[in-house]
Amino acid sequence: MFDTLYIGTSGLLGHAKGLKVVGNNLANVNTPGFKGSQVQFFDLFEQQGGQSSSSNQGAPGTGVSSFGSKLNFKAGTDQSTGNPLDLSITGNSMFTVKRDDKLLYTRAGDFQFDAKNVLTNSAGDHVQALDSSGQLVDVTLDALEHSVPKATSVVTLEGNLTSTIVSPVAVDAALSGVTVIDPAGGSHTVNLSFKDLTGGSYTVTVIDGVTGGAVLGTGTIKFAGSFPVAGSDVIKFNYVSTGVPAFEVKLDFSKKVTSLLTSSTLSLASQDGYVAGVRTDQSIDADGTINVRYSNGQKAKGARLAMAEFSTEKDLLQVGGGAFAKTTEGTVRYGYAGAESFGTLAAGHREGSNVDLAEEFSNLILMQRGYQASSHVISTANDMIQELFDMKGHR
Repeated sequence: MFDTLYIGTSGLLGHAKGLKVVGNNLANVNTPGFKGSQVQFFDLFEQQGGQSSSSNQGAPGTGVSSFGSKLNFKAGTDQSTGNPLDLSITGNSMFTVKRDDKLLYTRAGDFQFDAKNVLTNSAGDHVQALDSSGQLVDVTLDALEHSVPKATSVVTLEGNLTSTIVSPVAVDAALSGVTVIDPAGGSHTVNLSFKDLTGGSYTVTVIDGVTGGAVLGTGTIKFAGSFPVAGSDVIKFNYVSTGVPAFEVKLDFSKKVTSLLTSSTLSLASQDGYVAGVRTDQSIDADGTINVRYSNGQKAKGARLAMAEFSTEKDLLQVGGGAFAKTTEGTVRYGYAGAESFGTLAAGHREGSNVDLAEEFSNLILMQRGYQASSHVISTANDMIQELFDMKGHR
């Protein structure tokens, strides 16, 4: 009879543990990357010292106990956040983070840069990347704060340069305000004048855009059938000005310039120089690469996030904060998103909790009923023991 009390008590303890696991799952239903657990019960039996007289007679039960809880590693719900730094994983890989000096692993991809320009998750862990030597490093924007200037090397022109092939009078043309950028990031303008030599040839003179500007260079371009002649469709000059290092610029007429009888519409199509810029925005590409935009319209790429892959889920131990630690016997392999067997990433998304509310509420009822039934077992055994004690008084 007293054994029955112990059996009922084991039921109370076991279902109390189960209720704790269910409660923890429900509490984290909105935690990004959270993996739910399920308590694992096993029955207890007395060990028989000898052979039973009946082949189908089992050992008497002594209650229930628990192996602990088993993690459910299925993917959580996909949540669109619109945050360009958030990432969700499709596949079995995990992000690698560093908490203090310990490496941890997580599926939660809610990332942001902290006050020190270091990429962290919501728990404050430092997100890790792989450098060129394959070493894990923090992801930082320190080296990507500025975009250095680039001097103009090619100016591309477009439009029409009026033809005077059938005209008895040569017609000159001009183009003012062509922008060039010096090596230090300074912006300057040059003016172009065109003198029609007839026969499809033009003399091009490049003049500094400042008041009373000096002639910077001259050259000749040629047209045949209203289109530039290869080898005679480029003019080169050196931009020289006080306090500015000299640099060579090429005027390219080859791609978008014609020479027709219509009016002149020559204009600047593009130039490949740019001034210095500061970082204005940052995002993470689908391959895990940090992408930065600058005020001068330029872009730059930074480190690429490290993905971790484990051979079995048993290599992971839950440590809180949406993260897992590697067990002592566990092995981990690092790589990049989308490479080999590593999972792919979706930017602007994050993985939510994988807790199923309907399932957990069902488990909640089961744990409650199991606890209630165990308490009834104890109450009934207690009543029977009391009856036994009361028999003495009836003699």
